[in-house]
Amino acid sequence: MTEWANPLSARCLDAFPRLIEWVCGAGAALMVLAFVSPALAEKGKLRERLTPEVMATVYPGGAERLGPEEGSPPAIAVYQGDKVVAYVFSTLDIIAAPGYSTTPFDVIAGVDLGGRITGAKVVFHNEPYIVHDVRRQRLLDTFLAREAGRPLRGATSVLPPDFVAGATVSTRAMRAAVSVTAGLVLRPRLARAPVAGTTATAPAPDAESFSRMSWDALLAKGAVVRRRVTSGEVAAALAQIGASGARLDAPLGRADDLYIEFATALFTLPAIGGNLIGMLNFDEYKNKLPAGAQAIFVASRGRYNFLGYNFTQNATGHRFDRLRVVQDGQTFGFVQDDYQWTSPFVEGIRGMEDAGLFALPANSGFDPSKPWRLELLVNGAGDPPVTVAFGLDYPVPDVQVLARVDDAPAEHGAADHGEVADAKVNEFQLPLEFESPIPAWVEAWSDAKVKVAILTVLLSVLTLIFVFQAMLARFRLAHRLVRNGFLLVVLVWLGWTAGVQLSIVNVMNYIMAPFNHFGIAFYLAEPLMLIIAGYTLVSVVLIGRGVFCGWLCPFGALQELLGQLSRALRVPQWNPPAALERRLWMGKYIAAATVLVLVMTQIDPSGATLEIEPFKTAITSKFTRAWPYVVYAVGLLAIGLFSERAYCRFLCPLGGVLAFLDRLHLLNLLKRRPECGNPCHLCERSCPVRAIDNTGKIITAECFQCLDCQIEYYDDRRCPPLVQAARLRSVEKPVAVMARNV
Repeated sequence: MTEWANPLSARCLDAFPRLIEWVCGAGAALMVLAFVSPALAEKGKLRERLTPEVMATVYPGGAERLGPEEGSPPAIAVYQGDKVVAYVFSTLDIIAAPGYSTTPFDVIAGVDLGGRITGAKVVFHNEPYIVHDVRRQRLLDTFLAREAGRPLRGATSVLPPDFVAGATVSTRAMRAAVSVTAGLVLRPRLARAPVAGTTATAPAPDAESFSRMSWDALLAKGAVVRRRVTSGEVAAALAQIGASGARLDAPLGRADDLYIEFATALFTLPAIGGNLIGMLNFDEYKNKLPAGAQAIFVASRGRYNFLGYNFTQNATGHRFDRLRVVQDGQTFGFVQDDYQWTSPFVEGIRGMEDAGLFALPANSGFDPSKPWRLELLVNGAGDPPVTVAFGLDYPVPDVQVLARVDDAPAEHGAADHGEVADAKVNEFQLPLEFESPIPAWVEAWSDAKVKVAILTVLLSVLTLIFVFQAMLARFRLAHRLVRNGFLLVVLVWLGWTAGVQLSIVNVMNYIMAPFNHFGIAFYLAEPLMLIIAGYTLVSVVLIGRGVFCGWLCPFGALQELLGQLSRALRVPQWNPPAALERRLWMGKYIAAATVLVLVMTQIDPSGATLEIEPFKTAITSKFTRAWPYVVYAVGLLAIGLFSERAYCRFLCPLGGVLAFLDRLHLLNLLKRRPECGNPCHLCERSCPVRAIDNTGKIITAECFQCLDCQIEYYDDRRCPPLVQAARLRSVEKPVAVMARNV
């Protein structure tokens, strides 16, 4: 870059080191502020968290007294006189649902006996786009408080989830958690309350209650059963039917080697399914099942699995050929439409490699109140083909045992719930069937239809820019207008309006989602972010890092537009020497590795190191955060006035991840000539981010695909090889004319 020797330039350059010190100081203050975050919430002891301030929001009508924290799931009864009128509960204590963060949040809420939310208040969360953001936190508090009066059955929120702009995934998750937990609290309590005019009878099996249990606890209580099968057992079974030479889909190992370990359970009880995949995911799946349908959970690990390949084939009718269910002499098989993939890495499933759910329609004849048997079929090729079955018996689960954790207090429902107002109980047809909330991802895509259409147009335009980049690069003015116009749209609409700024947070959450969430619903919860992430991944593999970093990053667009303004105002530009610059390039890789290791290993559970990215401050919050965050972001932008995209080049952890992946790219669309680098250095000098080596090679991991080098490449008035070729043509033409005249 050119440096101007004038007094203003000298003063600016003298102040540059002080500016860096100032930004570093603000960054240190920012990190201190970020690390001052609430400790991870502990479940239990709801009364200690139920402060007067929280209670005023959760039950604004005013409680005359509160009962003890008891029951399964645990809740606190709210009394008016001698009548129970509502229950207060914690989402953390009951379902421990996470939002966008992998850390479960804690929303304390209330539900009255008519099935209406009385209020809700978040007392702990670690949601990355809300934590330490005072403005968004106020909006979130308002959003949850306005849940008051919303019925669990057939109603939507008063405020839309995008009321907390940029954090709709978090707000949807909290709203859904309140609804699901309220239903879990209310259903068993009302179901156990005797209706006026009736006499108490022996308690029926409690299929509505729910208490959190681990995989090991489910196994210990018989809610999940499993069996281990070795290669020796398979060989013995084949020998018994005279098929020792059968060729198996998965070859046998040594006799004591694991061939398959498989597990099964009756999934449709909340105490089982809710613990296996989480109550929010369970509720979403259960809501899709037809009335009366049941679902069987199956998981396995080992060289053989329960899935096979035939269910993907038309020729086999998409039938699963490796498992079946047997009950009272009746056999139940499954086809692809009955199957729902389940992540085996969620908290409730331990040590398995494959997991899935198999639906049984209401008219199938399957009776969930009777024992049944899962048979794992090992198939071998032969003439005829052979099959040996390994069975796993599943008893009728004791739902009353399942609904009570070992250390839970005794249920006081018989006395307390007799005080429930009769009129309230009579509003329901027992057992209660509250409607589940619309799945968050369905609502998200429905709400974002217009934005998805706009983003599709934007990405289509960008694709055309790269397809026709050679044509665009031949016109310097057109290129500048197109590029600046596109960057302006990305900054104003994509960043500041739509709030879509891909960051290292998204990378980590997408990586960790299979370990913490069920299915693909988590990925689908942010339509615009998912589209941008998918486009970025494809473009990195095809072209390189520069498509996103150079064209689709709102913070990068802000830096570049400010950089152009600074050069127009003749602000002096500074670039480090080549050797130092290569060392500085390592900064983004170090930042990426540090953030990924500290946050993903829970060494930094609060995610404080994520604040190395100024995106939340400058883009999604539009500079409306605490002063250290604003100073840090403004400081980085100020440095960019003197050195083109300094943050992107030297510090951005997302840039580090994409630069690392850039090594996979398949296509090189940027044109070069043999003269590039020797003797010509025009493109090297014109590159604003110094991504061209002195040999003329483009370092794609540092390239932002701005096309400035291609402008020089096609300029026949500036590119030396083209200028020389033009001169030769101008000399050869008169000679050729003279030769024809002779």
